[in-house]
Amino acid sequence: MPSLLAALAAITYLTAGLRIARHLAHPAAERPARDTFACVIVGCGVVLHAASIWPGLMLWSGSSPDLPATISLAGLATAAVFGIALLWRIDHIVGALVLPLAAIAPIVPVVWSGQTTPVNTTSVQIHAAISIVTWAVLSLAALQALLLAWQERRLHTRRPGGVLRTLASLDTQERWLFRLIGIGFFLLSLSLASGLMFVEDMLDQHLAHKTALSCLAWAMFGTLLWGRRRHGWRGQTAVRWCLSGFVVLALAYFGSRLILEVLLGQRWHSA
Repeated sequence: MPSLLAALAAITYLTAGLRIARHLAHPAAERPARDTFACVIVGCGVVLHAASIWPGLMLWSGSSPDLPATISLAGLATAAVFGIALLWRIDHIVGALVLPLAAIAPIVPVVWSGQTTPVNTTSVQIHAAISIVTWAVLSLAALQALLLAWQERRLHTRRPGGVLRTLASLDTQERWLFRLIGIGFFLLSLSLASGLMFVEDMLDQHLAHKTALSCLAWAMFGTLLWGRRRHGWRGQTAVRWCLSGFVVLALAYFGSRLILEVLLGQRWHSA
């Protein structure tokens, strides 16, 4: 049953992505400000996705999700945050990018099984939940940065036709980008603070690399927000800082864990 629900969730995400992609045939001024039906489709995908991993969630009581489950949860959170962002009038083209990627997430635990990590406090689970939502928001910010970079380059090369005509203005895209970064930075701060609640010995708990990279990502996003406020950073400067911070965060959340669990065969533990 979970496998069937995962497949249905993936199909629903792809359906929503195709519907959103159809909007790219119309100029931004002719598109509805909100696509309620697309939000409903994404919502159905989120419900199916959550139902597919619900049995695993029950098994995770007193433990932390394994790496495949964490990837699935990250995709679930990203799709859910994007559905909310659609109501917030984020550019539809981001959905054409994020939803096909989110469609992979429900399938990951079906084809790849891992091992959970026992935890002895609920603070670890709270930290994990905040971290997953942080990843979702900053994933959207990274996609928004890529979209902004592509749009700006096309305008500078004086090739404004095609899909470019369907996008919102650069100022609007930048405003959406920094809203996402601001929310993501706040959540990342909460994630780091909640993580300190169960860290006793970083080396013994195998958390040194994850913590160092997470702090570096936090510093990079914080520097970007400071540069925006103090020096008016925008355009390619903002894109570079955002994407660099996101890559470091990806290494912290998934890269370090992939090396630790898959290559080294070790596990982190809460205390």
